[in-house]
Amino acid sequence: MSWMAALDYRQGTAHRAAGIPCQDFGRLVQLDEDTVIAALADGAGSARFSHIGARAAVDCALPWLRERLINNRGSRGRLSTLPAATLFDGLVQTVQAKLTQTANDNRHDLRDYACTLALVALSPNEVSAAQIGDGLIVARQVQGDYTLLIAPDHGEYINETSFITDPDAQDHMRISSMQGPIRFVGAATDGLAGVSIDNRKNSPHAPFFAPMDSFARQSTCPGDVHNGIRDFLASKRLAEKSADDLSLMLCGWQGYDSA
Repeated sequence: MSWMAALDYRQGTAHRAAGIPCQDFGRLVQLDEDTVIAALADGAGSARFSHIGARAAVDCALPWLRERLINNRGSRGRLSTLPAATLFDGLVQTVQAKLTQTANDNRHDLRDYACTLALVALSPNEVSAAQIGDGLIVARQVQGDYTLLIAPDHGEYINETSFITDPDAQDHMRISSMQGPIRFVGAATDGLAGVSIDNRKNSPHAPFFAPMDSFARQSTCPGDVHNGIRDFLASKRLAEKSADDLSLMLCGWQGYDSA
């Protein structure tokens, strides 16, 4: 019984053509058979070093969350003794401090490292997430529909969003959790929003997630899930629909009552 979980990211065709570095970055860690944590970041297109900021934000946030979970371990399939709102206390301040140090060390402005950030933790009976920016996080309970745990934050104007480097980032951090038998969790940066979200209903596009859900839960090892994500992100069909940088996380539960 375990999660089949993986994450990958890829430079978009527009950035590749223009010689711009991939501004997406993500990492996933499986702490044990029951517990997975992941972080995804998307650098702001207007920020000079946002690709560095995205990597630094993820590399700071992920061990921070790991320590929070270890120090407040839950039981019976629960992530933590802390409620979700408390679990992510200090996230913004911790990541901002790291990015500020990076900016100061290089004599840059903090806004040069602007990026979004999504942080996810899941167990068989709970998923908790925090996000600043326009990424998306989707979950499904056993024999249930796909739920948009956190929707993209596009701000007040078109193509506007919030960044972890913003002075009011704490005010824009959204936290959500779902308790019960969790069987699938997916997360992505905004490059996949156009193909994965039904904008009319502001809900997950089931034809997008259903085959990925089945693929993850039927895979024989996390490496197979990673290879599948990598092939999908590199596919010509997807490139025709999105020229942006792309990040995707898939987590499917294999175990008791895994429907």
